[in-house]
Amino acid sequence: MKNSDLLSIAFISIFCGLLVGIPETFPQTSADEQGVRAALARFKNGVDSGDRTLGPQLATGPYAPQFIQLYNMFVDGYRKYKMPLPLEVGHIKILRDGRAKVETYLNPAKNLFVFTLEKENDLWKFSHQEGILFPIFEFPNPPYNQILELPQARRSFMMAERDFAFRSYVYREVKKDRGEAAARDFFLDGPGFKVAMDAWLPFLEGAGQFAIFLAVLESNYYGSTCVVTKATEEEAEIQFKPLRDLEVLQIAVFDPKLTAEEFRALYTHIMKNRAETCGLEIDISIQGTDCLMKIKKK
Repeated sequence: MKNSDLLSIAFISIFCGLLVGIPETFPQTSADEQGVRAALARFKNGVDSGDRTLGPQLATGPYAPQFIQLYNMFVDGYRKYKMPLPLEVGHIKILRDGRAKVETYLNPAKNLFVFTLEKENDLWKFSHQEGILFPIFEFPNPPYNQILELPQARRSFMMAERDFAFRSYVYREVKKDRGEAAARDFFLDGPGFKVAMDAWLPFLEGAGQFAIFLAVLESNYYGSTCVVTKATEEEAEIQFKPLRDLEVLQIAVFDPKLTAEEFRALYTHIMKNRAETCGLEIDISIQGTDCLMKIKKK
């Protein structure tokens, strides 16, 4: 199977750049380890056999729908290419609260997933999945001054996920009290955006200034991959492939979370307000995780 063919299956970890080296040994100490391994074996066997009915039986808790969606993606992908799911288990730990944490590597590319499992009627079930891992498995000897440095791509995704989660929560709270329009208006920041743009990028003007300023912010804050394909005072164009917020929208797991429709409406509202404040017009086209912006001077 080509890596490009596995893109939809491994979307969570591939786009986050979250691969870490696999240790040579994995210390296991829990008596419940075999039960956790049995749950992982059921997961793999279900994918290998193309059993879409198994997902709900493997999942529990409020994030069960997200796990089932992930499981079905694997089933559909590996059934299409008629090959077994590569699965390697790393560290397993049973926490004091009874949950299990499992470091797992899936797909030929060994994409990282950290699964949380909980016991339900003596069976271990999947309750959460994560694509980020700080690979620290024991308390370091003090003084701990060689602090783990995360790759830039991982840091950028973490920042984007944090900010997206905060916006989702605030949006829902304002919407609950004052309605959808007020929730969108709450995030308008046109005047502040213009002040920052004029202060930090003072030697450019017009549509090109807006485009380049936004590209620098998105790239450095969140790691969005972007290309400014046109930049003059009169008009400009930016292509984000991807826009990091759209990746977070598609793959991050938290609640509450903006829907795709809510995000598009909010993002467009914010960008149009920024452009109008700067004396510009903007057209925004979103396709999947890509975003195209065309900016013109009024």
